[in-house]
Amino acid sequence: MTLDPGPGELRLLYVDDHVVAVDKPAWWVVHRTRGARDAPCVIQTLSEQLNQTLYPVHRLDRQASGILLLARSSVVAGLLSEEIRDSRWDKQYLALCRGVMPDSLRIDHPMRATSPGGPRRDAVTTVDPLQTYCDRYTLVRAAPRSGRRHQIRYHMKHVVHPLVGDSNYGQGSINRFFRETFGLQRLFLHAERLRLVHPTENRYLELTCPLPRELERVLQQLSEFEGPVP
Repeated sequence: MTLDPGPGELRLLYVDDHVVAVDKPAWWVVHRTRGARDAPCVIQTLSEQLNQTLYPVHRLDRQASGILLLARSSVVAGLLSEEIRDSRWDKQYLALCRGVMPDSLRIDHPMRATSPGGPRRDAVTTVDPLQTYCDRYTLVRAAPRSGRRHQIRYHMKHVVHPLVGDSNYGQGSINRFFRETFGLQRLFLHAERLRLVHPTENRYLELTCPLPRELERVLQQLSEFEGPVP
């Protein structure tokens, strides 16, 4: 199911009486934060669009795009949060990374807690290569098996395959090249698939969201590029 948005609305991927899935654009925040007061906000826009209170249950980086699932009640939000804590969600992302990756990887590397001085926490990500460009870059499908903040970005840096457009964990020369050559102004990371047990029904809920046109265009231009690349 894909519901086309009206002017100023977000594109809905799925709606029922308990949950709603939206295609979050890059540069949108899930909810208002002190450091992004002027950024467009999913919760605010979607609550007005559906005329009801909504409850976020997971995160998606501000510069990332793709599937974002929200609950339509606090009870359902609690049920979904339990699934996340138990690592019962299957999330898959498309990402463009530096370097040729010929084989699949399982990255098992702990990450620091978000609070300063906190303990390191277990984190696992599986990565499958999909296509190589210019003998320098690889489009991958990454699946975090745990839900740590910036997990894919951190893990890809750890294996020396930083994501294109990543201002925190990537390389400035690569980001400048993609910005100046292909007009890429964001992180190349997109939440493509989400599979979970429906919180109130005895069935799986499977959601998909294709790459946005801006990222498809970068891949097309990169596939045709004949000059030197960093």
